[in-house]
Amino acid sequence: MKRKGCSIILCLIVILFIAGVSFKVNRKEIEKSKIRSEMSLKEANTNSMAINVETSVGSGDYTKSTVPSTGSYKVNTDRSYCTIPGLSGEQKNIPMEYKDGKVYIGITDEGTKCYVWLDQQELLVDKIKDQVSSNGCPTYIETPLITTIEDTKSLLCKGIDDFGDTYYYRGAVTNNWVKLGKFYWRIIRINGNGSIRLIYSGIGKAETSGTDTQIGNSAYNNLNNNAQYVKYVYGSTNTDSTIKSVLDNWYNTNLKSAYGSIMDGEVGFCNDADISSTSYAGYQFFKPHDRIFGSTLKTATFICNTKADNLFTTSRGTEGNQKLTNPIGLITADEVSFAGGLGGSDNTSYYLYTGKVYWTMSPCYFMGSNNTAGMFIVKETGYLDHYYNVGNAYGVRPVINLKADTLFKTTSEVDKGTADNPYIVVI
Repeated sequence: MKRKGCSIILCLIVILFIAGVSFKVNRKEIEKSKIRSEMSLKEANTNSMAINVETSVGSGDYTKSTVPSTGSYKVNTDRSYCTIPGLSGEQKNIPMEYKDGKVYIGITDEGTKCYVWLDQQELLVDKIKDQVSSNGCPTYIETPLITTIEDTKSLLCKGIDDFGDTYYYRGAVTNNWVKLGKFYWRIIRINGNGSIRLIYSGIGKAETSGTDTQIGNSAYNNLNNNAQYVKYVYGSTNTDSTIKSVLDNWYNTNLKSAYGSIMDGEVGFCNDADISSTSYAGYQFFKPHDRIFGSTLKTATFICNTKADNLFTTSRGTEGNQKLTNPIGLITADEVSFAGGLGGSDNTSYYLYTGKVYWTMSPCYFMGSNNTAGMFIVKETGYLDHYYNVGNAYGVRPVINLKADTLFKTTSEVDKGTADNPYIVVI
């Protein structure tokens, strides 16, 4: 296809969606830097819309607008095409993209007309909310009371986190699988801002047990003789913990280039290292210990204490400490409790059980007499346990958050989200 020697023009079209059975598109002409755009209705469909774009060669400024309709859209590449002067027929290999509420068309041929169909996408968060359980979930007033494991039911429960309503999976869940490229994950929960929190569970196939549910073993921190070594990033110099370096290296190698654009850096990861008022036999405890083990009422929470210190976010975060370069972390002991685990009880049936020991991000104690710092871990029996020295080597299961508008597909409409039919991330 011949192209004239001008820079690519990004044509931005405003589409007005009227909910129900029809669309109304106002036809108008915009003249700015020789770019002329027309909008016309091609098909009335509640799940699809089309626009007619006429361009002329130009450069410089272009009109910036956002699509006012709600929902998420993707260019239908099978149906969209352009007609280009001098070429016969419909040209379908034209770069087209819908992103952040804008439609972009990369074309430089004067007199070109493009017909772009946008398909409305159903977001995963909307699909998941329809599964909320009416009973069987922990009682949730200001804080939930989690006094037992959950090893039989498959539940989707509702709670509260720092950003709003959160929807979390609990128990013997089988329909929370996600495939991101070659990697398999389990959905922990939908965060309050709509983003999707996932925990790693295999490469090449969906793994439910064994070492393939983790990316390897590591110490949480090679240093353990100070209370600060329970932190994901510690000290006045913002030094990375050992496990953060492992996670960052894995993220940079496996996720950053291909999937970094769909990662949410706002909700972050709670490394609650606030000192509790509890001490015993030389142990100084952190607040996660009091919530999980220190009370007869197991008051786990999705709220992160002292967010300016403990909520690890990237520079995109509006809350938290913004100390992360990469949006990757670990699960918390509180999230394990919500998922069906419990301090002091085995559970080999809930979805976080792998038969292996792996780290959480929740600090437990510091003992000054022998200079040891410890974290919560999930044991090989699914037991949520504490008193584990940060210098020990245990399994590493990355946790990430995908943006709320991330698109998914399945290979079948039956048994969506299962290991055989996972939600597949569409890039």
